[in-house]
Amino acid sequence: PAAGDNLPDSLPQGKESNENISLILVVEDNLDVAHYIGSLLQEHYTLRYAHNGHIGLELALELVPDLILTDLMMPVMDGYALVRSIRENEAVNHIPVIVITARCTEEDRIKGIEAGADAYLYKPFNAEELLVRVSYLLDSRRMLRSKYANAVKRQVANAEKQLSIADQDFLSRLTDITYRQMETGELDVETVASKMCITRQQLTRKLQAVTGETAVVYLMRIRLNRAKQLLDSSADMQIGDIATKCGFEDNAYFSRIFKQYFHLTPSQYRKRPK
Repeated sequence: PAAGDNLPDSLPQGKESNENISLILVVEDNLDVAHYIGSLLQEHYTLRYAHNGHIGLELALELVPDLILTDLMMPVMDGYALVRSIRENEAVNHIPVIVITARCTEEDRIKGIEAGADAYLYKPFNAEELLVRVSYLLDSRRMLRSKYANAVKRQVANAEKQLSIADQDFLSRLTDITYRQMETGELDVETVASKMCITRQQLTRKLQAVTGETAVVYLMRIRLNRAKQLLDSSADMQIGDIATKCGFEDNAYFSRIFKQYFHLTPSQYRKRPK
């Protein structure tokens, strides 16, 4: 288990962690239930555990998992408070959350949905239903990423419209901060993440979950799209000045990277038939 979760090593940890294996955080104070959930998921996913909502939130912010499974009734912080905290935090509000609970009244279900849960499972739950719910929510996120990636590849204007409102807001704020950092020349991922009030790992995991791109690639695309806008709108501005304005100190490097993305050099782009 990750440091600080105080759960025994005997819990199933699932597959070795890598970018192709989804990471699931299981927040459950009952050791037997945590073990059972782990045994169902270990074949396909990397697993981490927390025994209450407070530790679950800390681990969610540290790890930025692909999905969270949480019990409802727990000490320190219950499942409702955990889900609300997840939805209120920009670094992790994209993560699907499944609530597993013995409380099965309609009022409880509505309360969970209002808090931001994506799905509800009632104890004792059906193993097959759990696997289907997890797979469905992870596939839904992959489909959103794929639609966004395809729109980007086709250079569709406002490709971000393929994403949820919360994800659009996050990317919009990231773009604004990147624009401001272009003026200072401090465009490394660490600095931009700090300006977003999140860690480098949170920014990287969030961007990979939302767009499928690394932070380095995404920030570069923001800069190049800005350069393209300036080439279109500022006919009198020298290409070297545009490069500098977008955080490129080396004009030759700027030209080479621009061509890789848009298949034209900046000069060719500016001279193309409108």
